[in-house]
Amino acid sequence: MKHFILLVLFVHLLLPAATCQNTLLQQSIADLKNDPYMKQGRWGMIVFNCDQQKVVEEYNADSLFIPASITKLTSTSTALDVLGDTFHFVTKVYIDGNIDTAGVLHGNLNILGGADPTIGFPFFIKEKFIDSVFSALQKAGIKSIDGNINGYAGIFDSLIIPDTYPEDDRGNYYGAGTAGLIWDGNALTLTFKTPATYGAQTTFTSAFPEFQNFVLDNKTTSGRSGTGDNSIVWGNPFEMSRTIDGTLPPGKASFEVYGSSPDPALGFTLAIKSFLQEKGISVSGKCTGCYSNSNQYGKLLMTYYSLPLGEIIQYTNTKSYNLSAETCLKMCGLKKYGVGSYSCGLRAVYDLLAESHVDSAMMILNDGSGLSKANKIAPRAMGTLLMNIRTEPWFETLYSSLPIAGETGTLKTMFDGTNVKGKLRAKSGYMKTVRAYAGYVPNQKNEMMAFCIIVNNYSGNAFALKKKLEKLMVNISLAE
Repeated sequence: MKHFILLVLFVHLLLPAATCQNTLLQQSIADLKNDPYMKQGRWGMIVFNCDQQKVVEEYNADSLFIPASITKLTSTSTALDVLGDTFHFVTKVYIDGNIDTAGVLHGNLNILGGADPTIGFPFFIKEKFIDSVFSALQKAGIKSIDGNINGYAGIFDSLIIPDTYPEDDRGNYYGAGTAGLIWDGNALTLTFKTPATYGAQTTFTSAFPEFQNFVLDNKTTSGRSGTGDNSIVWGNPFEMSRTIDGTLPPGKASFEVYGSSPDPALGFTLAIKSFLQEKGISVSGKCTGCYSNSNQYGKLLMTYYSLPLGEIIQYTNTKSYNLSAETCLKMCGLKKYGVGSYSCGLRAVYDLLAESHVDSAMMILNDGSGLSKANKIAPRAMGTLLMNIRTEPWFETLYSSLPIAGETGTLKTMFDGTNVKGKLRAKSGYMKTVRAYAGYVPNQKNEMMAFCIIVNNYSGNAFALKKKLEKLMVNISLAE
């Protein structure tokens, strides 16, 4: 017996350390498989050791799941690959007609859109573009415009959202589609006055941009004390109407809800007119927006460049900015295949997947943001992509754009007090009954682990599930 015990101890000492280290990860997987939350749900995951180019653990890794916002990893990676991190979106402003001695432009202000997703967006300095236009007009001696403001958004096609966007997302700001002209993320700001009484009808007071003939069917009421915005905006692109229902915070003299712009190109020119008039430049004509470009715009007044693409992608992935991801997707289609469309953009994505040895049958993509529930991704496909793009020259830009555990973005409130705080980086995905995480974490040997976890149709509390997945990701860092 003594010799047997010594033999067992000897064999145990010879076992690879990884076998012991991986036990915690294996236990986390087993716990989640047997969790009541998963009784009606489906989930899958995979972990790669990138340095050793091997699979560490997997479960249902070849099954297809709704991925939500981790889809952005495909569009932003492709954008860096096709466009480069120093790429700039370019918007050009022209004037036609003549300027008289009183500083009146007897002609039009024509804006040729370059699909810049940063213009008018608060994070990127809301009025930077309009300040540039105002300065250029002043330099040209223009004090008023006796003509129109015309917007040309023909750089992309006119399908501003995919057909597969859910109906209950299309009218909300996060469902706003991309276009050749984008103001404030193509949001429509709806302002309300809300009574202090629970259940009382709210009053719609204004919309910005101010679309002529816009109609809002307001079905919102004041919520209970202490509640926030629990409203949903309904509507489709190019429909000059929206419906809003749900509840708003009570007792607010002015409360803003953000929907999606019904017409991005027209909304852009309406916003420009409003801000120019605030700065003292009157515009006597109308605003127009079209989704084709002209051959003649007049004299070039100014050229406006966006921030470098690398900085835009930093915000896109950290804050999960849907419109920017869709814009990157379409711009890839334009650059690589000559057409700024979803279909051409997705062709560019599949090119990168093929170069990264990803089985295209394991990624069914309909958009660049992940808002479409028709998207389907297998964990093995996403994990393979994450492992293989680490050799790309643009990888560090993508890696630095991912939220950091316990510090930034959608991971800011997670992983407190764990060994992965400040080390794990991942894109999260969330929609009703969907939770997903995909990213990287170094293990205790400082080997990089790439992982993808997707949960669909879970039951129970979303926060509780998040804590379970948090534990799983911590244990990935202990594996080898």
